[in-house]
Amino acid sequence: MLRKGEWVWVDSKIGVPIGARVKETPSGQRLLVDDEGNERCLSLEEEASLKIMHPTSVEGVEDMIKLGDMTEAALLRNLLLRDKQGHIYTFIGSVLVAVNPYQDFPIYSAEQVSLYHSRKLGELPPHIFAIAESCYFNMKRNLRNQCCIISGESGAGKTESTKLILQYLAAVSGQLSQQPIENQILQSNPILEAFGNAKTIRNDNSSRFGKYLEIFFNKDGVIEGARVEQYLLEKSRVCHQASEERNYHIFYCLLAGITTEERKTLRLGHSKEYNYITKGDCIVCEGRDDAKDFSRIRLAMKTLNFSEDQFQEILKLLAAMLHLGNVSFQGSVIQNLETSDVGESENFTIASSLLQVQRSVLADSLTHRSFMANRERVTKALSAEQATDCRDAFVKAIYNKLFIWIVGKINSVIYQRLSSKPSSSFLSIGLLDIFGFENFQTNSFEQLCINFANEKLQQFFVAHIFKLEQKEYQKEGVLWNNIQFTDNQKVLELLAGKPCNVLALIDEESHFPQGTDSTLLTKLNVEHKGDKAYIGSTRKHETDFGIRHFAGPVYYSTNGFLEKNRDGVSYDIIKTIGVSSSKLLREIFEKDMATNRPKATKSAKFILTPQSSPRLQSDKRKQMPTLSGQFRVSLDSLMKALSACQPFFIRCFKPNNDKQSKKFDRELCMRQLRYSGMMDTIRIRKLGYPVRHKFEDFLSRYRVLLKTTVCDPRTTDAAVCCEAICKAVIKGRDEWRIGRKKIFLKDAHDAVLENLREAELSRVAVVIQRVMLGIKDRKLFLRKRGAAVVLQKQWRAYRERMVQKKIQQGFGRLVSKVRGRKLKSQYQRRQAAAIVRGYRARKDYQRKRKEIAHQALLLEMERQEDLGEELHQRLMQVAEEQADIESEIPGRSHESEKSSESEKSSESESPSDSESDDSSNKNLQLSDEDEDKRSDSEDIRVANEESPHSSNQMTLIITPASNSASPTPSLDEEEEEIDDGFDDESDIFSFYNFSKRHFQNDEDHKHTAQRLKQPLLHHEDEADALAALTVSWIIMRFMGDIPEQRPADSISQQSSTISQSTLSRLLPSRQGRRLSNLVGLDQKILRKNKKKFGGGNRKASAILEEPENLTEDEDILVGESTTLDRQLTQLEKLHIIVGYGLSRQGIRNRKSCMQGWALLSLCLGIFPPTSLFMECLESFLQRGPYGYRAYCIERLHRIVANGERKELPCWLELKAANNKEPIDWSVTLMNGETVKVQLDSASTSSEVCQAVANKIGLKDTFGFSVYISFYEKVPGSFLHHVASVFLPACHRVISVLVFCLQMWSLGCCGRNHVLDAVSQCEQEMRRQGREEKDTPWSLSIRKELFSPWHDCDQDAVSTDLIYKQVIKGIKSGEYVSEKEDEYVQLAAKHYVVQFGSQEPARERVQRVVQECITTTRIESRSMTKWIDLITAELSKESYNNGRLRAEKVKGDVVDIARQNWPLDFSKLYEVTMISGRGQYTLRCHDAADMAKMMQYNVNGLRQRSVYAVVQQDVPKQDDPMYLICKRGDLLLVEKDGCPPDSDLLTAVNQRTKSRGVVYKDKTEFLPTLTEPAEDMLILLSPRQRKASVPTIVPLVEETVAPVSLKEFALENFRSVGKGGGRGKAANKEKLWIFSKEPMKQPLLKTLLNNPELSNMACNAFIDIL
Repeated sequence: MLRKGEWVWVDSKIGVPIGARVKETPSGQRLLVDDEGNERCLSLEEEASLKIMHPTSVEGVEDMIKLGDMTEAALLRNLLLRDKQGHIYTFIGSVLVAVNPYQDFPIYSAEQVSLYHSRKLGELPPHIFAIAESCYFNMKRNLRNQCCIISGESGAGKTESTKLILQYLAAVSGQLSQQPIENQILQSNPILEAFGNAKTIRNDNSSRFGKYLEIFFNKDGVIEGARVEQYLLEKSRVCHQASEERNYHIFYCLLAGITTEERKTLRLGHSKEYNYITKGDCIVCEGRDDAKDFSRIRLAMKTLNFSEDQFQEILKLLAAMLHLGNVSFQGSVIQNLETSDVGESENFTIASSLLQVQRSVLADSLTHRSFMANRERVTKALSAEQATDCRDAFVKAIYNKLFIWIVGKINSVIYQRLSSKPSSSFLSIGLLDIFGFENFQTNSFEQLCINFANEKLQQFFVAHIFKLEQKEYQKEGVLWNNIQFTDNQKVLELLAGKPCNVLALIDEESHFPQGTDSTLLTKLNVEHKGDKAYIGSTRKHETDFGIRHFAGPVYYSTNGFLEKNRDGVSYDIIKTIGVSSSKLLREIFEKDMATNRPKATKSAKFILTPQSSPRLQSDKRKQMPTLSGQFRVSLDSLMKALSACQPFFIRCFKPNNDKQSKKFDRELCMRQLRYSGMMDTIRIRKLGYPVRHKFEDFLSRYRVLLKTTVCDPRTTDAAVCCEAICKAVIKGRDEWRIGRKKIFLKDAHDAVLENLREAELSRVAVVIQRVMLGIKDRKLFLRKRGAAVVLQKQWRAYRERMVQKKIQQGFGRLVSKVRGRKLKSQYQRRQAAAIVRGYRARKDYQRKRKEIAHQALLLEMERQEDLGEELHQRLMQVAEEQADIESEIPGRSHESEKSSESEKSSESESPSDSESDDSSNKNLQLSDEDEDKRSDSEDIRVANEESPHSSNQMTLIITPASNSASPTPSLDEEEEEIDDGFDDESDIFSFYNFSKRHFQNDEDHKHTAQRLKQPLLHHEDEADALAALTVSWIIMRFMGDIPEQRPADSISQQSSTISQSTLSRLLPSRQGRRLSNLVGLDQKILRKNKKKFGGGNRKASAILEEPENLTEDEDILVGESTTLDRQLTQLEKLHIIVGYGLSRQGIRNRKSCMQGWALLSLCLGIFPPTSLFMECLESFLQRGPYGYRAYCIERLHRIVANGERKELPCWLELKAANNKEPIDWSVTLMNGETVKVQLDSASTSSEVCQAVANKIGLKDTFGFSVYISFYEKVPGSFLHHVASVFLPACHRVISVLVFCLQMWSLGCCGRNHVLDAVSQCEQEMRRQGREEKDTPWSLSIRKELFSPWHDCDQDAVSTDLIYKQVIKGIKSGEYVSEKEDEYVQLAAKHYVVQFGSQEPARERVQRVVQECITTTRIESRSMTKWIDLITAELSKESYNNGRLRAEKVKGDVVDIARQNWPLDFSKLYEVTMISGRGQYTLRCHDAADMAKMMQYNVNGLRQRSVYAVVQQDVPKQDDPMYLICKRGDLLLVEKDGCPPDSDLLTAVNQRTKSRGVVYKDKTEFLPTLTEPAEDMLILLSPRQRKASVPTIVPLVEETVAPVSLKEFALENFRSVGKGGGRGKAANKEKLWIFSKEPMKQPLLKTLLNNPELSNMACNAFIDIL
């Protein structure tokens, strides 16, 4: 018994059960309320026969496969329920059913696009976006073309569905690109709808043509283009419309949307005035705004690149059609022949003017027809009715050709980018929007073609859903019971399959001149009267026949069949179009004009009469293709394209024929469900397995779901692994099947597998991220922990230092206390001893005095007479001597006053002299001369006061001698010196002990302000001894111990009057000597060191030369010549001191006596002391003051480690010594950036290179060198002329001149000191009379040379720097190429690096030219020419493929530079090769550097080489794995054959081609990356190699290079008297002296035997003058 509220199925009048619900009234009566609201009584008998409704049919389902009631009624009710709920989409597996709601729903917004994007089918409610996403996803996943077939009756919503899918695809693609192609494809819809859609009885926007839109995507899913194919436009609608129907939309939009000016030009009025658009009595269509649609059409044509002229031409053709529709024809009979003329109408004149054809020509073509008869063209007049038909045919032809031209124009825009590329490089999604099945009251030829196309689509659907799927099951051996389905194959055979089919008979009859519509119908009835699908006419005069289509029987009227099928345009119309001036009209008929162009004949034209009109069966011309034939060919092409794609089906249903919303016609929908085969579709989708994959593809995609413990794909068959995946994921054995080569799944399982795969991949990605984040955090933790440990270590060390410092201070105080007590007790003892000694001395003195007085009294009487006489004589003698003394005292006092005044003046002027020194060096004047001067002056003053100036009396005091042996304590013994740490006798390395061991003449280590008379240390060389005295003198002047003399103009007249005898008497022990004996020799030694150390750019020594006019016998002290005996700046003094220290190692220990810490620190940065003084100096520095102690020790260690300097200190070093800090300087990189580095006196080029590399992250530092640039303004013409003349003869002069202009390398791996180069620049500035501090120099890092195995991919920073260097070098002319193409290629690559692989813009190309091409080349070829060349190079395919990366292009440029300019990236050495028998020796200044470079290259090549030479024979051994080799065999080594620590190598003998292992000690790797040639192998063979190898030794000069021009001239100039013509033999032909007379012969001896160079040298000298 049924319960209240239960649903059941009840019968209905439409023949299909409907739903009903049990209802019970308050009185207990049971009723049934059906879905339509009708109530009926329910009896017990009837209740037993009712079928209860399945729950799925009560509420409805989204996928009808899930319906429990698999009946037509269940399907129909499910659609009804979802339509009432507002759900217009329903799934049948992957097939979508769409019901036209006839209203707008807000379910197509951008939010909906984002919602369905990247979601699987079935995850979200049914939607057309879900099908679009499935197409898009499967295309990207399977890399296979997709298609979406949208079918249904007219008015079911196919066109709107197509636009929605296109909208979705454009939106998804637009998220990945910014191209305008998506918008252009979307804008093609308004144009195609306007020209191809019209209002019909059943559809307000019915497509009257078929459209297949193919959208092309790249591999990333971005739309690249599209193509539109059109099928069978309904041309008859242009001239005839059924009732309540309209013409094509474009005519109504034209009349409603054109401007006033255009309306005036086209001579158009209101829509009601034109016959062609009023025959259906329907001008206005509800829901459409024709004016707005016209604006959209105009905008769409602009978007699709329709020009304004083309748009206006289209309007003219449309307006001409409307005007021709209003033309009428007046018939008449002439000579029993019907003729016609164009009626009087203004429309015909307007139409002819719009078509740009003469009115008479157009009238003749419409009222007459010509044809060929017996090879003659015959013209026949037409009746009024025939002329009307001719006019209509003309208008239909124009519209058809115009529509085809518009489609082609659209394709030329949206398919332009793909036309030149292969189709295999793109994927596509096809959207088929074709006319639906039509059945009107009167159906013509167009309906037959439309329904034939729908039959083909239905067959494609049946074949794909039923036939192919069931055939695939049988092929793969899947157990399957075939499902019976409705097949329309017989209908297709009737229409186009079997012989004499309907379309074939229509074509055959169309080719017969006497064929008519009635004969056609007769043939159809005769041929197909026995076919069940054919419905013949029952009466003789009937014109209809019927076809039983899959959607129901349709009756077709044969009237006009043949004429429509012929689809021809008469010769007269084509001829008229040929004389038209309309460019567009001629263009759209271009093909017809070419095919119908008549051949020239000489026959005359005649008028055909009715009695002479035969059947033209003798016409042998090629038959024109019929409309049905063309349509079948295009339809077959469409089916072929669809078969190559993976299809998706959308079945569109219309709920009613009234186009009303919320109205569901059960009978209509049931009919659509039946003929569309939905019931069978649901059954096969429910029972079948539509998703199938190959085993390999399935395993490759879903391997992440397979557990290797269950099945290992590396050892197990792919089918077993696929089965394991399905068992683990899919529940139920019948849900999947395993075939022979494929696996079959249900529709729903595809989405399930994809979701599980994405979840598993996400899980694995999270695991990877977790591990990577853990590693990252672990590294961060370790770094922080390391930093914490460093902080703890530093803090603990600091704390321990503080404790140690306190302990040391405590010990210091303890020691001072102990020493104080010791000294105090010693002083007390000495004081007591002194008191005792004084007491005893006084006692002795008193005793002796008493004895003398007593003896005098005893002898006084005895010797009184003798004593008096003797005393008198002595007194007289003393008086005479006193008189002589008094006469000399006035002269001496006068001289002493003068000398005291002179000393006072010198003392008063000394501060001014010191103030005249350079202000920047005032802090370096470190001395204690004030105390010494003060004490000396006080002693002199006291002595002068105590000495008697004059006396007239004489006092004689006689003191007896003392016999006491006890000495009187001296001042030195009583006063103890303060212990400063330097006098520590316990330290063997103290300064005190050093002076005791090595100072001569018992000199001590204490400072003295007096000038030394002899050196402190012993020197074997007399020159060293003299140099030591000179250095000591300059040091005292530097420290201020000896004041600087005043300038010559300020010396007073009084001081100049001191005679030479007075100077000799004051300094009697100093023997005069010329400084040139010392200085000149030192200059020679400096020059010798220059040759030894290879200072190719070395400036001359800073030790000043003396004039040549001094004689040897002049008495001048050492260092007191006119060169040094003058006022010197602190920098000059420093240069002299350091110059002697560099040139003479024997006097370097003089700096121990400097006492000036600033001077000491400067010298420590230039050269180290000798080994004799090293340990003592280190001990001395440990006791230095706090400010200089660590600073000096650091400089000493640095100069010892990096080697001594070769040049004098520069101004920057003197400035930096004040602050005791390094020099901060910027190093310029090739990319324009600067890097701050710290320099000190010992900084080398390799240290600067490494510091810069660490800061910028440069890994591959090999070949990068420090370059110093010195900018000096020197006339370029002078340099070029001098260089051309003197380069062969005097390389040293040219090197100096070039040095003033360019940069030079300091190297990257040697010990070249950076500040040596700076010092050279400053010395050059000083020679020019400018200050050193204004020297313009800079440092930069450049690539100097490449390693043979250089790889640009190893270090991006290195590649970028070299790339910028190459570009700048090309611009500056440093790197020159002979070919212009190479400049163009390099500039093109630079463009790609700067701007990427884009279309070349002229402004950017011009910028590249300015950056890459030299100015001279731009001026010679013009900027425009260079821009054109580079633009042409960039247009090549290699630059536009989108695969070029900036890093790869930079590497290519670097490789090009390395190959094209090897000398520019080379390091050249000047060597002397001494050859002998089979061996040679290279002597070089930089031998060690060159050897190191060569060894580095050889070792690197050996490490990377895979070629080795056998050193000794390897005989056959027991183990066959060992290789048999002979001495000298070449082996190709396999690096990965043996472990690195093994003694064996795996190699292939190139002689025997055998492979095996060999011991490493029996082979030697060759330093090569390529296989050596045979002749090279012969040289490298151990038999040919000598026992001795080439050696590279430093070049040692045996002679001392001259330093002065005089010495250079005496050694290298020609001898005197060669006829040089240098004046009047003045100065005994001193060739080095300047002269204004021109030369007749060159000065150099080496040029005398070369006439060409001699002439050039003389001309150069004249030019210099």
